[in-house]
Amino acid sequence: MGRHGELPFANGGGAVTGWETSERVRESGAFDSRQRVLVTEPAVEASEAGARTLGITYWRAIDRFTHGLVRASWTGEGGKLRLLGGATLLSFGPPQLSFEGDFVGCRYAIQGGLLALRAGGSVTLAQRAEGDHQELSVTVEGYLPRLAARAGAPIWTGMLYAKVQTPFHAAVSRRYFDLLLRGRDS
Repeated sequence: MGRHGELPFANGGGAVTGWETSERVRESGAFDSRQRVLVTEPAVEASEAGARTLGITYWRAIDRFTHGLVRASWTGEGGKLRLLGGATLLSFGPPQLSFEGDFVGCRYAIQGGLLALRAGGSVTLAQRAEGDHQELSVTVEGYLPRLAARAGAPIWTGMLYAKVQTPFHAAVSRRYFDLLLRGRDS
């Protein structure tokens, strides 16, 4: 399932096209999702600092989108997304940074939390050349959400995931792309 279109950004007038969001469920019940936009200029440099900026900006986007209700905290072992009251919604391994040629990426392994059925999957934030544009993307692979319907369960059991968590993730991705582009234009 995918949705395409133009995406309004407050990025100082840079051309942003190619908004897409898609999601699929694997036979195992794990979810994959991807959001992406195309931009005319790189948002970050192809370096360790650029890869780190992708990650830092994503966690900042969550904080800003939720007005501080969900916050990221990090140690050398990884990070946690916590609800304001302290409950850990998701926990992640340390960032795996990569940059080579026209690709810059920051990947986090999902280690658990209240929103994960169990550890597994990853979140990857990336920038790569696509023709004469740059593609910015947020890709979740192999995530096992606690709120999704299980095989053989009534369809309504997955409504919280479909109606809350999926649109939330797409909206955070939009905010993330906007923050990346604002940072580039500053």
